[in-house]
Amino acid sequence: MMPIESALDEFQLPFAKDERKAIRLLAPAGSGKTHSLLWRCVHQWEVAEKTKPRFLIFTFTRPASEELRDRLKNTPEFRPIAGSVEVTTLNAWGFRRLKSRSHNLRLLKGSSDIFFAVHNNLQPIWSKHKKLDELLTQNKSRNRTAKAVMAVMDGLKSLGFRHDIHAKSDTFNEHAKWLMRAGLTSYLTGLFQTLADLEIIDTRVGNLREDWEKGFLRFWRDATVRLYQMAMITFEDQKYWAWLDLEEAVAEGKFTTGMHRYEHILVDEFQDVNCLDLRLLQSIAKANKTELTIIGDDDQAIYEWRGASPQFVLSPDEYIGGKYATHVLSRNYRSPKNVVEHARRLIKNNLRRVDKKVISASTADARLECHLMPSLADSIDYVVREVRAMLSDKEIKKVAILGRKRGQIIPYQIVLASHNIPFYAAEDLQVFLSEAFGDLKFMLGVKARAGLSSVPGLDPIQDLLKLVDKVRRFPLSKADRAGLHKHLQNDRPKTLAACVDCMRRYRGTLKGSNDDASRSQEFADAISALIKASTVAESIDAISDNFDGLRKDYGKSLEDVFYTDPPFAHLAEFAERYGNDYGAFYDDLDKAIATLARVPGDEEDDANREPEWKLPLHLMTALRAKGKEFDAVILLDVNEGVWPSKLATTADQLEQERRVFYVAFTRARKRLILLTSDTILGEAGLPSTYLAEMGLEARPFRGGK
Repeated sequence: MMPIESALDEFQLPFAKDERKAIRLLAPAGSGKTHSLLWRCVHQWEVAEKTKPRFLIFTFTRPASEELRDRLKNTPEFRPIAGSVEVTTLNAWGFRRLKSRSHNLRLLKGSSDIFFAVHNNLQPIWSKHKKLDELLTQNKSRNRTAKAVMAVMDGLKSLGFRHDIHAKSDTFNEHAKWLMRAGLTSYLTGLFQTLADLEIIDTRVGNLREDWEKGFLRFWRDATVRLYQMAMITFEDQKYWAWLDLEEAVAEGKFTTGMHRYEHILVDEFQDVNCLDLRLLQSIAKANKTELTIIGDDDQAIYEWRGASPQFVLSPDEYIGGKYATHVLSRNYRSPKNVVEHARRLIKNNLRRVDKKVISASTADARLECHLMPSLADSIDYVVREVRAMLSDKEIKKVAILGRKRGQIIPYQIVLASHNIPFYAAEDLQVFLSEAFGDLKFMLGVKARAGLSSVPGLDPIQDLLKLVDKVRRFPLSKADRAGLHKHLQNDRPKTLAACVDCMRRYRGTLKGSNDDASRSQEFADAISALIKASTVAESIDAISDNFDGLRKDYGKSLEDVFYTDPPFAHLAEFAERYGNDYGAFYDDLDKAIATLARVPGDEEDDANREPEWKLPLHLMTALRAKGKEFDAVILLDVNEGVWPSKLATTADQLEQERRVFYVAFTRARKRLILLTSDTILGEAGLPSTYLAEMGLEARPFRGGK
């Protein structure tokens, strides 16, 4: 067997040989953390004098688990310990524990499962709550309400709330303050905002406590218990109920012993754990009477949108307990020298981090280009040309086009599909197949017929009511719809414009009080903006700017705290090339949808993905690029307002944005192209401050077509 001194570098070796268990290993991108982790297991197993220890390794995704198991099985140096190492995810570990204690456990995997569980199994509970009952019994909102309510229930669990402890305002508020100190205010307020948008709670002072404690918190407590009693669980429940079960066992003095006990528990990607993950890990360590060895990189902590906090890896003594020793892997084996250097200059501007002096193992530089393009149209044409050249280059095996937001990816999907260039779009594919995209097409159709009158089969009143449902994030209530419909029927307007004028005089309730018709004016103004648009681009702009309802399934749960970016803003800029030719736009759109007409895999299903995953060209957001590497990377719209997002305003949010860019920038192995624009979403564009921080400058692109 290879001696450990020959297998590890001077940064990896001390970690592997450290006899302590409460260790924090900070492992920047490409620093060989998996290699180091397994060699630590080998060394600790070899030096054990009597009983050989057992190891439990937690990874963040199933593909990461499969990779570790494959190395244990197929690498000669690791085979001797394979029988002593269990590799799993927290979800899989929790599900296995629950399954051994529950008969016929059912995991709610998709929208249809959630819809059935809410509308059937939970009906006796929500029917006692007036606001929930109204939302879940009207056709317009029942499906979206079911998904939103279940997402909030899971969100509370992700934040470490317990239905049996925090169902009262005082205990809830105490834990909420802890979350705020951990930097998770945005995630918590996002849950409140979802319920406020649904009008389940009233956030005005004096109303919130009663709506929250006597309303939703009580429902959450009762619904959580009922689903578990019926052996129905969500993905978060796999961890939630395992945590509660383990806490009960420890409280009763039932610890894991004998051959089932793990002496070493190692947690990979620790910077990505949320509060629920943290609590479950602490309970597992207590049950095994050991401590946690945590492996991660605070500079790649980009999952605050799912309840994770960089504070957990930055201050393990405080958030885990005990006294943690720290090792840092300081040699990057993946990235070229100049990529490592520029990335280091960038990330050192963050204050909430551990300083690391990372060096590159390579002496070669990547081909790094930073172009200032006149417009989005020029960027698209350039990218198509470069992608064609890269795909014919034998040295380039995998190419990634990365955006900060999904909206940036949409125009490239349409153009690449129209040029018959195959690509894999991962989670961004959902945009085309989503209800929001269907709504966009419907609304463009309404716009096209807005000026028509008295056409058999067309009802402008119904068109108006459908548009009104899209102005706010959630549609009108049954009562609001009935009142507005009656008002419109009395006037019998013949065109959509006449319907809008009639609506301006309406003083019935619309998402709350409307005695002065101010709400009616707000809704009418939004619809008027669409009617007055003269081109495809202006129509999409009007929809993107005025209709929050199209954001309903646009990725809050899969994206991040800045999900509220207008969903079709980049598509509108791209659509300028179509003028008022709605037919041509529809044709290209349909071709893109046909090219992408399949259901994307879950983020944990990489190992079982369809053949498209093996395509050389990938389009994705920076969040989805984490953990991956490509020969060539193109970063889109490296402008202020995009990188960082214009919605990032606090110091913590701006640091999070810088970490997201850092992850995107460090994906490239051979070639890296950064594109910035003179104009961005119709306004003068400024290069991102990140360029100056890295010591880069965007130069006007002089290449020909």
